[in-house]
Amino acid sequence: MFVNITELRWVTFTLLGVPGLERFHSVISAPFLVMFLCSVIGNPLIVLIILSDGGLHSPMYVFLSLLVITDSMLSLCIAPQMLAVLWMNSRVVVFSRCVIQMYFVHFLTYMESGVLVAMAFDRYVAICQPLRYSAILTGPVITRISLVLVLRGVFMIGPCFYLVARLPYCGHEVISKSYCDHMSMAEASCGNTTINGIYGLVQLILTMAFNISVVILSYRFIIKAVLKLPSKEARSKAFGTCSSHVCVMSFFYIPGSFTLLAYRFGKRIPPSIHSLLSLTYLQMPPMMNPLVYGVRTRQIRDRVWKLFRKGKN
Repeated sequence: MFVNITELRWVTFTLLGVPGLERFHSVISAPFLVMFLCSVIGNPLIVLIILSDGGLHSPMYVFLSLLVITDSMLSLCIAPQMLAVLWMNSRVVVFSRCVIQMYFVHFLTYMESGVLVAMAFDRYVAICQPLRYSAILTGPVITRISLVLVLRGVFMIGPCFYLVARLPYCGHEVISKSYCDHMSMAEASCGNTTINGIYGLVQLILTMAFNISVVILSYRFIIKAVLKLPSKEARSKAFGTCSSHVCVMSFFYIPGSFTLLAYRFGKRIPPSIHSLLSLTYLQMPPMMNPLVYGVRTRQIRDRVWKLFRKGKN
């Protein structure tokens, strides 16, 4: 089926925000505004600290920089549209804007999950191969890993353009969220969305299976190596270097898994719950990541404290 681009120019979508709770939109927006502000302030601050401190130019902090940059972009991709819907009742979005947002929401989510996998590999090398850490995670290797993560997102999400553009739209395109994503756009059409559903499910299973398998395998070797360390202090220090990463993964994978399972199989769950779950899943990790690494990483915490004291003086 050929895509008629001319017809799609006139297609618009109506974003409902949190359906059924419209009169509470201003109240609902408050915690998400806080998440957004924490993300757009905290994440750039982490990148600035890493760039300005030569002691933080190790592979671990390169991956952390990539993570917080992705987080900042994800917040900027979703929050302004969300706040426009919840605050100003600005609900109508043209097809081109909606499909661009769809692409970046999915692409950045894939990037974040991929960076978390890369960080698990980084912790594996640091603890299981400490003497070869610098030799294994060289600049070119990190660049190639980053490029693979970008290309994976591009190729996995690319077909979604065609899959939503091929569908017929009959003039009543409603999305029960405050942002656009693949299946929401597909379900707003009046055509057969079976292929969209199958592609989205296969894509999700393959990606999650790979990501979770690498993380579990990495931490299996990490735990095995740490338990062989001679002293309790050494074991505690080794586990401490992984604690921030484990916290960040928990904030991403646990709400994400629950949200995706609820969306796929919780047909009796009200649309308002689906909308709130999806917003929490996408907005909470960008808020929590700089907080976790800022609090639990001594070098970053000390640098933030110095900046704070300098500002007071």
